[in-house]
Formats: sequence, C-alpha cells, structure tokens
Amino acid sequence: MRLLLALSMNGLLFSSALVACGGASNALIGSGDGGPGSSSDGGADTGTAPADSGGPQGDSSLGDTGSSEAGTSDTGGAETGAGACVPLGAGVTDVYVDQRSTASTPTGVQACPFPTITQGLTAAASLTGTRTVHVAGSTPALVYMEASSLAVGANIILSGDGPAKATIQASGTCGSATCAVTVGGGGVLEGFTVTSSGGDGIVTSDGMPPAAVHEVVASGSMSNGLLATANVDLGPAFSANGNGAAGVESPQGAGGTVHVIGTTNTFDDNKGNGIDVSGTATLIFEGGTANGNGQGIRLAGATASIAGHTITSLTATKNTGPGGVVAYNGQTLVLRSSTLTGNTGVGLYYAYAGSGTLDIGTANGNGGNTFAGATTANNNGTAGLRLCAVPAATTLTAAGDSWSSCPPAQTFADCGNAAPKGYSDIDYAPALTSGMPVVVSGCTAGP
Repeated sequence: MRLLLALSMNGLLFSSALVACGGASNALIGSGDGGPGSSSDGGADTGTAPADSGGPQGDSSLGDTGSSEAGTSDTGGAETGAGACVPLGAGVTDVYVDQRSTASTPTGVQACPFPTITQGLTAAASLTGTRTVHVAGSTPALVYMEASSLAVGANIILSGDGPAKATIQASGTCGSATCAVTVGGGGVLEGFTVTSSGGDGIVTSDGMPPAAVHEVVASGSMSNGLLATANVDLGPAFSANGNGAAGVESPQGAGGTVHVIGTTNTFDDNKGNGIDVSGTATLIFEGGTANGNGQGIRLAGATASIAGHTITSLTATKNTGPGGVVAYNGQTLVLRSSTLTGNTGVGLYYAYAGSGTLDIGTANGNGGNTFAGATTANNNGTAGLRLCAVPAATTLTAAGDSWSSCPPAQTFADCGNAAPKGYSDIDYAPALTSGMPVVVSGCTAGP
C-alpha cells in the first residue's frame, strides 16, 4: 500500500512537471521576441502560423478575420501574452511592415507587422496625426514587390531601413503615368531603393509643405527616376542613377521649385539627362554630381521665375551631349563652386533670350567655378563656356573662375550646326566687331 501510494504521488508529480514544461515551451514558441517570425497567438496557434505567410505577399490582410482561425483568439481580446497580435490602438502613429512576418493575423503592431507595404499604408490612412510606416530591411536587401503603386499621402512618413536594405519594386497607375511610388505634398519617403520596370520610379505631386524624398536611391526604372510635377525637396543623400530617361524630370507644365538639398546627391549614368527642367519650375541645387548622362543639367523651359535657377557645388563630367549644364531659353542662372570638365561637348552652354541673365562670378561674389584644366585630359571637348545669341550690348563678368589658361581664350564659333574649329575656353556667337563678350578677373588655371 505504501509503495502504491508512493508511485501514485510520483506519477502525479511527474505529470505536473510535464504540464509545467509543456506550458513553458508553448509560451516560448507562441510569444517570440516581438520580431519577424513571432507567432500571433501566444502559443495557441503555433501550428498554423507558418501556413498563413504565403511568401512575401502572403494571404494575410486587414480583412483576414474570415480565415480558418476564426475560432481562435486572434481578435486581441484574449491574446494578453508577449507578441500577441493586438489591434492598432487609438492614437497610435507607428505602423510596422516586414515581409518575413509569419503572424497569422498581422495588425501592424511591432510584434505582428504586415507583410506588405500596401497593407501598412492602408492601415496608416485610417489613423490621425503624423504617421510613420516602418519597413524592415536586411542584408541582402529585402525586395518588396508590391502588386500596385504605393501612395504616400500628407502627414505620412514611409521609412525603410536604408537603400541597401530595403527595395520597392512596383508598377501601377500614378495619375496619367505609371510608377512605383507617389509622394504627395506633406508626405515623406526615406530609406529605400525604388525602381519600376514599367515607368517612373517616383512621382511627386503638389502640396505644402513640399513632398520630401531623402536617403533614397531611385535607380533602374524604365523611364525617369523621379518625376516632379510640383514643389519637391530632394536630399540629402538622394540618388537617381541609371534610369531609362532622366534622373529627375520636371516636365512641361510643371512649376514650383525642385530643391536639391545637401551635397551627397547623385544624378549619374541616365540615358537622358541627370536633371531635366522642361517647364517653368525653379531649380535650387545645393550639391552633388550629374555625370555620364546625355546632359548633366538641362534647363529648357520658358524663362523661369524672377528668382531664377541657382546651381552650387555641382560636378558634371563625362556627359555625352551638348554640355554639363545647358540653358536653352535665356533662363536666369547663378552658378557657383561647380566643376564642369571632361564633357564631350562644353562645360556650360548658355543661350541668351528675353531678360534672362547669367552669373558665373561678379565683383560682389567670386564664381569659384572650374570650366577647364591645365591639361587636355581635363578639358571639355569643344569649350568650357559657350555663349549663344549674345546681345550686342551685353558683357558677362567672370570673376574667380578657373580655365585652361589665365586669361582664357575667347573665340567666335557658330552656335548652329557647324562644329567649332578646335578647343577654346570660351566660344561665342554672333561675331563681334570689337572686344570680347566676357570680362575675366581673378582667374586661375584649372587642375
């Protein structure tokens, strides 16, 4: 009898130990650490979560309440353990996305992120205030292949883990165009590589404050890296490289200001132009490169606003078209601290028209521009500066700039179809009866 009692008691203790162990193990599987791959059911649904992931797009959505798990505690009411998929609460301003999420019913909380950016933006649109959609990245990069274009509206920040870690690939309707992402006025896009195989990478639209795009690489799209239809702030650390058309296009009919902020921006190796302003928008360029394009920066719209265009700290080299910077219609342009060398055509092409003015350095402010170097290898193909349709009474001042020699040679050259005869630091048309079109002071020989 004592032996039976002892065995019975030992069995009860052993059984209790198994229950305790099983409960602890189940809780560990169900709760996770709040990161990607954690279960949403606090241990109750650990066997079903992997089947619901469905790959990067998954079959989980905001309306996933009718799944086979409707009878489980996925509504958040009973999920009080760590990692539970509770709904986004009132007043919440942060939504989370991670394509690796295996949550059976993702809600966008940090422990249960949505697997697609589309779901994250949809959830953010139902919230108020300034909302941030946080998108996870990894090494190698996570590629979010969204089924349609993404729309970043006012007061929404779409924030990725960085261009090297998070990529958006999409092609969908963006107004009358096709693109991967639209950013409206007051919206922010940051921390991604963006590409579209069917159109533009990014399209920005009107609003105040302007749409803002920084720490973004808009590269490899079929058309433009970014299409700016109104005011937009680009940078710091914005790149639009290797696109099928322009890096940045401000089309005909578009106004506002294209503001390139900071010095760590690149507009390189596009099949069209690095930056193309075809309408009346104003370009304010603070720094970066426009190398290896058709033209580095093209200004071709009607004469811009009274403020005109300002280009500072630009490096434009190895562009294969007419020039590193070209201004075709008498835009008002101020150029400072820029290096325009090594282009197939000229460094700066400027055609006078209307009341437009060119400022490459005055007595009140040295230009600090480099139009040529002391060696042929650093020179542009035909000229450092080309001036066309120069009015008879016009004299341009060039103070504090660098040329192949000081003072630079100035030569008449037909601005039409005839090729210039040899290289000259400055060439111009029409021919003058006396004097030179540029008054040079404080010059130096370039590198």
